[in-house]
Amino acid sequence: MLDSLYAGRRGWPFATMSGASQASRRAREAACFNGPPIRCRMSRPTALFVLLIVAPLAAAASSDPRDVVTRLYDAIQAPTSNETAISPLLGEALRSAIAGQRAYEQACTALAAPDEKPHMLDQSPYLLAPDRPETISVGMPGSSGDATWIHVDMAVGDYRWTDRVLLQRQDRDWKVMDIRWGQGGNLIGRLKAFSAFRCTPSGS
Repeated sequence: MLDSLYAGRRGWPFATMSGASQASRRAREAACFNGPPIRCRMSRPTALFVLLIVAPLAAAASSDPRDVVTRLYDAIQAPTSNETAISPLLGEALRSAIAGQRAYEQACTALAAPDEKPHMLDQSPYLLAPDRPETISVGMPGSSGDATWIHVDMAVGDYRWTDRVLLQRQDRDWKVMDIRWGQGGNLIGRLKAFSAFRCTPSGS
């Protein structure tokens, strides 16, 4: 089929083959595909055709939403929350909001007196409660479009709850856009409320 499509092109390697040469080439190809495993050199047009098939498949192999959420909570549960690992998993808007919250927290700390607790989040921003869950079970995506929710079941002792993580496909990768906590509230709302508090110099 490829020969018939390209035989009219100047320079096509098979266009000027004699009948005997073409028969010999077809015999070699038949031996490659139908015979026992042997070393077969792929012709240049065939190699190009294979690349045209494989390249889109490789491009489609984007990050998996469930894997993104699993990596997020693995980083959250690390002995020291691994922000370096978390940042690439976040959507641009959420990543900017987290960075803004940290910058504002540092500014509030600079304004507070030495004996005064500054305005701060003294816990992971991604969890509602200060205590980390003892167990985490990441569910499957809830839809097959460019945005999806994933349920994350957590427990501390006998107390259990389920958070929901919103993800969106951005380019080839899935990114975390927000987290809704089972006990109420969400991550974006927490960051907005934190920045709405006005920090003032101590004693003013």
